[in-house]
Amino acid sequence: MSQGLIIVESPAKARTLKRFLGDRYDVRASMGHVRDLPERELAVDVENGFEPSYVVVEDREKTIRDLRSAVSKPAARQEVILASDPDREGEAIAWHLAEVLKLKAPKRIEFHEITAEAVRRALEAPREIDMRLVNAQQARRIVDRLVGYRLSPFLWSKVQKGIGAGRVQSVALRLVVDREDEIRAFVPVESWTVDALLSKLDDERQFKARLKDELKTEAEAAEAIARLQGAEYRVLSVERKQRSKSAPPPYITSTLQQDASSRLRFAPRRTMRLAQDLYEGIELGAEGSTGLITYMRTDSTRISAEAEGKVGSWIKRQFGDRYLGGRRSDKARVGAQEAHEAIRPTDPGRRPEDIRRFLSNEQFRLYEMIWRRFVASRMAPAQYANTVAEIQGGEYAFRASGSVLTFDGFYKVWERGEDEDEDGRLPELREGEALRFHELLPEQHFTQPPPRYSEATLIKELEERGIGRPSTYASIVATIQDHGYVEQKERRLHPTLLGEGVNKIMVDHFKDISDDQYTADLEAKLDRVEQGQVEWVPVVGDFYQPLERMLSAAEEAIPAETGEVCPECHEGQLVLKASRFGPFKGCSRYPKCKYRQAVSPTGAPAEPKNLDEACPQCGKPLQVKHGRYGEFIGCSGYPECRYIRRENQPEAKPTGQQCPECQQGELLERQGRYGPFLSCSRYPDCKYRANKRKDGTVAPPREVKQLDEPCPICGKPLVERQGRYGSFKSCSDYPRCPGPKGVGKGGAKPARGRRTAARR
Repeated sequence: MSQGLIIVESPAKARTLKRFLGDRYDVRASMGHVRDLPERELAVDVENGFEPSYVVVEDREKTIRDLRSAVSKPAARQEVILASDPDREGEAIAWHLAEVLKLKAPKRIEFHEITAEAVRRALEAPREIDMRLVNAQQARRIVDRLVGYRLSPFLWSKVQKGIGAGRVQSVALRLVVDREDEIRAFVPVESWTVDALLSKLDDERQFKARLKDELKTEAEAAEAIARLQGAEYRVLSVERKQRSKSAPPPYITSTLQQDASSRLRFAPRRTMRLAQDLYEGIELGAEGSTGLITYMRTDSTRISAEAEGKVGSWIKRQFGDRYLGGRRSDKARVGAQEAHEAIRPTDPGRRPEDIRRFLSNEQFRLYEMIWRRFVASRMAPAQYANTVAEIQGGEYAFRASGSVLTFDGFYKVWERGEDEDEDGRLPELREGEALRFHELLPEQHFTQPPPRYSEATLIKELEERGIGRPSTYASIVATIQDHGYVEQKERRLHPTLLGEGVNKIMVDHFKDISDDQYTADLEAKLDRVEQGQVEWVPVVGDFYQPLERMLSAAEEAIPAETGEVCPECHEGQLVLKASRFGPFKGCSRYPKCKYRQAVSPTGAPAEPKNLDEACPQCGKPLQVKHGRYGEFIGCSGYPECRYIRRENQPEAKPTGQQCPECQQGELLERQGRYGPFLSCSRYPDCKYRANKRKDGTVAPPREVKQLDEPCPICGKPLVERQGRYGSFKSCSDYPRCPGPKGVGKGGAKPARGRRTAARR
């Protein structure tokens, strides 16, 4: 007979528990959070202690009915056990379940690994729901809701509709933008090195010795090389010593995400989904559903004594006593929850290759990395033999160094990175011996700007600054990309035009929210709420009042109406507007007047950036400009010269042929999205275009028939064109005017872009 009901979050976790517990307990899944703040309203009473108004999550109604039915069974009335994850979110889920199911005295258990022994110990030591953890989660949720619901509409009105604002994501965005500013302002500094290629008199093996003098210019390098002509080289001293390198500690959430990004090319959010699968349980054939790793949201490197003993025995059996390391005490991060364990395999004897057939390729790669890191962390340090030789060459001093791995230690299971490779072996040098000179190798160097953040290094930076927590790192990095503030290029994070605009507003008008120290202090206050040192309501109040003051000041500083008369029609007023291409000033009489001017988020004209490059058509300087399709390079002589090109776009090739349509321009060969084509150099005044076939011949241009019908948008004549799907109607001023499309058998219909806009 069942002894009661255990409620966990996921079906996978429920299956794994059921394997240990059999019929002793009925195990059900809540499918995650069952209550939350509603999506379409603030749902926080700011006048009455920030009281939240929770509602049942829409797609959890059936789950709640099933759980209520299970709770009403006689066995469940005796004992209801809440076994959600061991952190703030898990504690909040347990509390919400107790509230929704009206449980009078639920028991709360927690375990950091889903193994028979861990579950048995948890069932023997149940506790009450810890309201300190619940209140810390509530405070974080309410603060984030206040920021989102008060700040997002402001950004919609000033920058672009549909974007979002967040407390921690604002700091992450600022880090990316600040790094981009550092790169733009960076001025490289030149330096030179000179290496002498040498060998022993009785040994042909060559090695390099580097000149110790600091050389700043090519002239200094040339002078040193001239003075070294005909110089003799002799060993002054040789120093040999042993160096040991300890294994890195086992993974915590941030380091797991960093290594999964750099070693496996997994995005943080993907890493956490895979880790969740490994934690909750994988079907291992006859063994059944088995939890393979401990809980993956942790900031502690602590290892239980039981796990320490298991991995130590395994290392001795596999490699011998020499490879077993001593007990280590890794320094805990400030604020780390030492009650938690590091991320490790639940059974170190379960080697990755033994269970590979049960795992997907991604699950296997992540489990293998976690397993190797944990086993390596308990192994002996690697040992190196380092040699440093001081060498005299003429009037100059050189240094040669070498490093050789003499004992692999933890590298037996942990792959060495590129920066961990040995420097190479030096020959057996003796003090005072003469060396044979072969050649000098000068090399120019320039200091490099700081690298752009990758997802991994951004998470590392957030962790070091005390921003975010193990449960939020992945979502922070994903959110700034989902909102279009940051984009990845070659696995590096670049701020977009939109992201820089939002960041400027945040820095100028919401400095505290975008300040890393302010955000870290708030995280520390939430930790104190969790520890029961402070109440959550004053923490939220201390955040909300300054937010309201900053909003009021920002509304006054960035008015929507500029008070400027439209310079084109001289009738309308210029107003600040938002679009997906960034902020701009537009005429209030739109669409009758289509004047628009790109501006910064504060309303100042967006000045194009001048390049040290001349326009190939007119010779005037080129500029980096921003248009409706993003950044492009254009001539500063616009509109007299209409030369444009995209970054990394191949240059148009002159053909020497006259345009057959206007008889004035020259045909240029360009590269389009569908392949090469020919067009007139006078575009857009002349819109002649002909596709170039694969065999090099030119396809005749598609016929364009002018219609006796004005465009309903701009009034210019409509034309009938031939497209890939048949004939269609469009404005003769396309692409400036989208006009209506579709004149074939289906009749007239709006342009695709306009339908999309209407749907939004």
